[in-house]
Amino acid sequence: MNKANLSSKAELLEELSQVVTKSKILPIFHFTVYEFLKKKDEIITKIESKFNSSIIIRSSSFLEDNKLSSNAGKFNSVLNVNSSSKKEIVEGIEKVISSYSQKDNKRDKVFIQPMLTNVSMAGVIFSADIDTLSPYYIINYDESGSTISVTNGNGNNLKTYISFKDGGVVSNLQFKLLIDATKECEELTQNNFLDIEFAFANDELYIFQVRAIVTNGKEDLSKIDLDNTFRKIHKKIKKLNTPHPDLLGERTIFGVMPDWNPAEIIGIRPQKLALSLYKEIITDETWAYQRDNYGYRNLRSHPLLVSFVGIPFIDVRISFNSFIPKNLNENTARKLVNYYLDQLAQNPVLHDKIEFNLVYSCYHFGIEDKLLGLKKHNFSNSEIEEIVNSLLPLTSNIIDVENGLYKKDLAKIEILKIRFEELMISELTLIDKIYWLIKDVKRYGTLPFAGIARAGFIAMQMLQSFVEQDIITQLEYDSYLNSLNTISKQMAEDTNMLPQKEFINKYGHLRPGTYNILSKRYDENFSFYFSSQTNRSSSNTNSFVFSELQKTKIENLIMASGLKTSFDNLLKFIKEAIEGREYAKFVFTNHLSQILKFVEEFGARFSISRDELAHLDIHKITDLYSSLDHQDVKEI
Repeated sequence: MNKANLSSKAELLEELSQVVTKSKILPIFHFTVYEFLKKKDEIITKIESKFNSSIIIRSSSFLEDNKLSSNAGKFNSVLNVNSSSKKEIVEGIEKVISSYSQKDNKRDKVFIQPMLTNVSMAGVIFSADIDTLSPYYIINYDESGSTISVTNGNGNNLKTYISFKDGGVVSNLQFKLLIDATKECEELTQNNFLDIEFAFANDELYIFQVRAIVTNGKEDLSKIDLDNTFRKIHKKIKKLNTPHPDLLGERTIFGVMPDWNPAEIIGIRPQKLALSLYKEIITDETWAYQRDNYGYRNLRSHPLLVSFVGIPFIDVRISFNSFIPKNLNENTARKLVNYYLDQLAQNPVLHDKIEFNLVYSCYHFGIEDKLLGLKKHNFSNSEIEEIVNSLLPLTSNIIDVENGLYKKDLAKIEILKIRFEELMISELTLIDKIYWLIKDVKRYGTLPFAGIARAGFIAMQMLQSFVEQDIITQLEYDSYLNSLNTISKQMAEDTNMLPQKEFINKYGHLRPGTYNILSKRYDENFSFYFSSQTNRSSSNTNSFVFSELQKTKIENLIMASGLKTSFDNLLKFIKEAIEGREYAKFVFTNHLSQILKFVEEFGARFSISRDELAHLDIHKITDLYSSLDHQDVKEI
């Protein structure tokens, strides 16, 4: 076949239909716009005689498959057209033609195929990465039965499978068949960069479209040799995936959203300064100290976050281990971690919901009924009872409004505020200030914040359990949350009420990108973040009061559960924990923001820009505290 034939979707499919052996292509009838305008009745008659079921009317514009630019999805297709209805056929064809940007280009085509039924999987396979042309087979697919959910992006459960071209092992039989069929298309078209729409129906693979991936301007990227990098990543993943004497679970899973959610906090591709700061003050050690302090398994010395060529991933096995109560039987704990891993592997949609929808990390009302679901996964009644009995004392210790750990952590946050003021007025050098700001923010900032955040999560689960137990409605749940005096609520009110100078004094340290030195603080770019048109009227203050009946129902649940608390104390805990979580973050981010500001000042002394500093590992700065190396450059 001629590689140039990739310029016409309809003609290429027709040619391929005569030679492919590893896939099927549905019957095709195609015609030009010119032919339709001149011989409309004749073409409609041919369609009616050729097809006796529902049809799809598809575009085949020469602009659609341009090698220099992609117009994929730009033109219309019309599905489920009745092949015996002249009116539907004409309307469908005219809709496709009207979507062409050059209506006078009469060489553009329209083609007809029968609608495929009983679809079990459909999607798109790329025979290379579309951005870098790297050698992967990338399958975006949906198993809902729709043939267009992937191409139009409207699917609710779209999935992706990636296989390295050079030696990738494919165990899924459907994916193996699809990749073999793609290889055949690559050979037939003499093109290794293809975009192929496909579907499986009745155990058969069908191809709907084959088009070239735009390669213009990407050729140099495809020549970059990443083999050594990939081998290192493979070796690292293999090492982390093996059993570990300190860890429960036979394997691990990596994700960008579980637990401390790096995707949300520092982004999928953070710059080195942001990543190294995040690891240093939270995910290397601090996170594990907090879990240990709060009654969970000791995971100290296990970094939660691992970076693969700069992309941060959470080691989910470590995360799951850290949510196991210390006093839970070892065999039950191991079984529970493996259950979590299996469920996450089967339901990737849970990656950003593991604490609410998968892990049992605290006691809340109604948890006994939820735990009964474990019976389907070979958990015995005694094992389920063990889990409940391990969560009860752990939760009681956390929610204690007199001696709970969250109260001590709130007190540490106040120490951080004092330490900040002392450091700012001290005569320490810039390097010394950066060093001690980091030490202080770990000890008095992120460590207590992690604890208060855990308490805040428990508070939210308790509150949500009131809804699940039909004590309050979802509307009342929202009303209660709106009644709390959180930092975000205070800031919304202060935005309207405070003079600009006072507002900046209070909130000026905040950055939209908390760890990103390139993200300007509010006090550096106030007019950009806050419009001068801001409405300065005061916000309404909401309040919420539980009824006597609701109070009685909650008291009954507390009595039946064995939790060591009362209605008043539980409500006090919920309020303090949720408000405290925001307050603690507000305070420790002042420290963090100042660290970035001092790093910028340090760089300016050597004419190093913000952009350049963003690529610096924070340890390159902190190592200067205990070394004389900087004196070889310039006195700090």
